[in-house]
Amino acid sequence: MMYDNVAQSATTNSHRLYAANPRLSGVSQINDSVRALRMKAGLSVRKLAAELGVPSSSYAKYEDPAKFKKPIIPLDFAKRLSDILEPRGVDRAEVMLLAGITGDMGGYLISNSSPDDEWITVSGAVAAGVWKEQTEWPASERYDVRFGQSQYSKEHRFAVRMEGLSMNRTILPGSDLECLYVRFSPIPPKPGDLVVVERKAHDLVELTCKRLAMIGDEYALVAESTEPEFQEPIIIGRPDSHDFTDNEVRVVGIVLSAKLDLAPKDLSERRYRRH
Repeated sequence: MMYDNVAQSATTNSHRLYAANPRLSGVSQINDSVRALRMKAGLSVRKLAAELGVPSSSYAKYEDPAKFKKPIIPLDFAKRLSDILEPRGVDRAEVMLLAGITGDMGGYLISNSSPDDEWITVSGAVAAGVWKEQTEWPASERYDVRFGQSQYSKEHRFAVRMEGLSMNRTILPGSDLECLYVRFSPIPPKPGDLVVVERKAHDLVELTCKRLAMIGDEYALVAESTEPEFQEPIIIGRPDSHDFTDNEVRVVGIVLSAKLDLAPKDLSERRYRRH
């Protein structure tokens, strides 16, 4: 059973992103967009909810502006939705765009894979403002999460846990993030992508998650937070399209999905290790 509780919302900084990216315009009509794709697939609310394995009311909220007021749908929900709609003539990229996945990334998220490839090890955390000598956890603290099928093998992906409030309008603390290493991506990161960022200061490292955006003609990393201390964007200049880095900041991964597992232990899709 999949617990899909990743909350997503907008911030002033993310509005700059949408303005800079015409493909994300009209996010206030997210409910109409979800409805339009369902109707394009020729499905009723009841039928689509049944395909998703949820009550009709659980799905219907995404089409109701009074109940779902966020500008993008959860990433994990978008992946499940695209699995159902694509065979019925809906482009997967159209669905993934509703989750903020821009460019061509949406077409690379899911394909056939072995059951073992569905599990990714969570080996560290992203936490803005937390500086450490190393970002990877010791083996005794790591656990595996089942994210489902992906175009990419386990070796091309990694997972981290979201901590803190720097992205709490988009991803709740405690969520596990499935990420693609930038060096293995067929597409360079684009404005609109959620990315994992490594920042260095002397011998210390900070690993954090941000929204990649364009401010003027420069790339910027934007938090989506309710907290004032995270509102200032991080400008990373105009790097080469295949090298999102400067002397102190490096984009290391693209977020493919986010998952908050609130299930009881016997239903959890986290797999803890015995020592």
